[in-house]
Amino acid sequence: MKQLAVLGPNGTYSTRAIQSLEKKYDVKLYPTILKVCTSVDIKTDGLIPFENTLDGFVMEGLDSIIQNQLFIREQVQLDVNFSFVANTTDLSKVKEVYVQFKAYGQCLNFITKHNLTPIVLQSNMESYEKIKNEKREDIGAIIPIHIDTSCFLYHLDNVADSKLDQTRFVRLTKDQTYENVSFPSCCSAIITPIQDSPGVLFDILEAFKKSNLNLSSILSRPRRDIMGNYIFYVEFLLEPNSLHILKALKDRLEKDRKNSFTVIGIYNRLEVRK
Repeated sequence: MKQLAVLGPNGTYSTRAIQSLEKKYDVKLYPTILKVCTSVDIKTDGLIPFENTLDGFVMEGLDSIIQNQLFIREQVQLDVNFSFVANTTDLSKVKEVYVQFKAYGQCLNFITKHNLTPIVLQSNMESYEKIKNEKREDIGAIIPIHIDTSCFLYHLDNVADSKLDQTRFVRLTKDQTYENVSFPSCCSAIITPIQDSPGVLFDILEAFKKSNLNLSSILSRPRRDIMGNYIFYVEFLLEPNSLHILKALKDRLEKDRKNSFTVIGIYNRLEVRK
């Protein structure tokens, strides 16, 4: 059975997302997204949180995919929400809060309303373990809503900024082949401008328009090798029999050596859930 590197520990939304994958895996847990991505090889796939409806893309994950030359093979989506817990019945005594770095962006209204100073951690379960073991009255924690809160004196459910809080997770591989894919599919790609000149972004958008491809996401990330230069991460939908359109798009973008175009994922389309 193939291995799957996952952001742990057990109990995180990442470990719950495993159940929605197409295949079964021998799971190995890692403490950070970077360690998950660097563990992906021929024998090991990876699973990381990639985007949240309230807090946007997980930049650490996107950058790690690019740096490690990984390929997005599958995506799954989970409804998420959070509980606030504390070891006191008096909320006014709580001055600080343990919170995972993405959960912080999803629960910002609650944290601000109660004047809590965030202590940002790598994992939701790390927040849970710390508040459970320390027994301090002046600190609380934001933890996944599915975690048992019966051991705490105070708990409040649904503290995310919106009940429509969803996170998508992506399965990553080292294998970058995509000849045999099902449609419609989503495609992720990296566009690297080679010639820094006025109208670079306009030319990129025009290439998509001429190819009749609908962009669903576009964002810039620093190249990391040249200060002030950026690459563009894009997502778009591929309809049946559109691999030839993908080639035409590549030709348009790379014409006159203006850009380089690299596909970094072709994967299943998710249904929009409301």
